[in-house]
Amino acid sequence: MSWDVIVIGGGPSGSTLAARLAQAGRRVVVFEKERFPRFHIGESLLPCSMPLFRELGVLPKLEDGRFLRKYAAEFVTADGSQKQRYAFAEGLVPGTPSAFEVDRAEFDQVLLEHAEAAGARVEQESTVVRFECDLERGVDVVVRAADGSEATHHAEMLVDASGQSALLPSRLGLREMEPLLRNFAVFSHFDGAARASGEREGDISVVLVNEGWGWVIPLRGDRTSVGLVGPAKGLRGVKPDEAFLDERMRATPYLAERFAGARRVAPVRTISDWSYKSRALAGDRWLLVGDAGAFIDPVFSTGVYIGMTGAFDAARALDQALRTRRFQRSEFLPYERRMRALVGTYTEFVKGFYTPEFAELLLHPSDALGLRAAVTSLLAGHGTKSFGIGIRVALFHLLVRANRRLPLVPRLPERRAAHET
Repeated sequence: MSWDVIVIGGGPSGSTLAARLAQAGRRVVVFEKERFPRFHIGESLLPCSMPLFRELGVLPKLEDGRFLRKYAAEFVTADGSQKQRYAFAEGLVPGTPSAFEVDRAEFDQVLLEHAEAAGARVEQESTVVRFECDLERGVDVVVRAADGSEATHHAEMLVDASGQSALLPSRLGLREMEPLLRNFAVFSHFDGAARASGEREGDISVVLVNEGWGWVIPLRGDRTSVGLVGPAKGLRGVKPDEAFLDERMRATPYLAERFAGARRVAPVRTISDWSYKSRALAGDRWLLVGDAGAFIDPVFSTGVYIGMTGAFDAARALDQALRTRRFQRSEFLPYERRMRALVGTYTEFVKGFYTPEFAELLLHPSDALGLRAAVTSLLAGHGTKSFGIGIRVALFHLLVRANRRLPLVPRLPERRAAHET
């Protein structure tokens, strides 16, 4: 049981990496602790992921009608009185004008099966219990199967794509929480919620509640995902359970109207303290990909895109390392720098979102100098490496800071009051 690469985790990052390596003729195995399909949050994808799906060869399986098309993101106040729609086709950088709203259980299974069809070995209900990475001897991983039996696998490289469990960073003491994003999320699925029709049916709605935000994601058929995110300190000892979600939805006029008469069809789930990063994304004979390396608050739906981008990049770096037989950390530093830059771009944007002055400008973007179009491109994931986008986004941040003191756009007084407390 010897491999070129062992991948821990079969989510979008792990399955994409495995597929790319298998397509390059590498011997790769994926150990996934759960049995697919399984529930996962993060249903809204970005248009910039579409070229990755195409290159991976999985796009035809996603375009067969099983997922709802998404053409825009909408930001709306809690009472529904102010709305701003960012249509992806109106961005500054040309790119795919749509993405998908997906049931992650089904979407993730499609990607994992695609990796297996490409030639990767996939072992589900298989938990990595121990690992050892030695620059001279290689990688040894002990895996426990569903029946309790254990087996040792050897490889040249180990990749952690275990998602938010972040196996390697947790075991190696590399995980750091993001102090400015100590948030919680509570969420569920409903049938019968109101939605738009036509091209706007798949719009994600980001609802500006006073201390955070909420999401409304229409899925295929009559299913709608809804969730609320906010600072953990705002709970003030209250448990974010079923009663909490129901009460907060009733107290938010926009949500109360959209979900009037809707029926909850899934458990209420909660995640807390979920924004973090690893102090290193690579070491001697190991790499981190996707959420295992960093997880950003999902307000801009970047998770799958960053994970898949990282998987493509990591696959190239691993293929090169296998050719040259060089597996030390220094060989993977360019990969680490590129991923830190991408994550950093969106982390700055996310941190700004929690300030009222940032949200106010999102609701009232300026068309001057292409600022609105630049923000639209960033929301679509296009142009993160574009100098023109970078300059305009930097200008947007300058306007945000100015808006803190000067009333450049209409205020959100309740959000400002909540922020001050």
